[in-house]
Amino acid sequence: MTIAAEVANALHSVVDPELGIDIVELGLVYDILAEGGQLRVSMTTTSDQCPMGDIMLAAARACLASSLPDYDVSVAYTLVPRWSPAMISELGRDMLGLPPAA
Repeated sequence: MTIAAEVANALHSVVDPELGIDIVELGLVYDILAEGGQLRVSMTTTSDQCPMGDIMLAAARACLASSLPDYDVSVAYTLVPRWSPAMISELGRDMLGLPPAA
């Protein structure tokens, strides 16, 4: 399993408390970079005013620090690109009761 797959697998346990779906299936995880013992993850929230953003970032950091203890973990928040419902995976769409993406 690649480090990106390990990170994504671990982050499936971090759930958006408002939607009840994990951040990976919602398409909130943008970049995963592992290099020289450093793990850098870039993620967003469903809106720039998301009241749960800090909680989800902290949960992602804690999850990765626990799951991948050999890495120095950093999780950064970004609004670029802006999240849209089109970023939700097919599984996430199904979990939310949304129709399949066009």
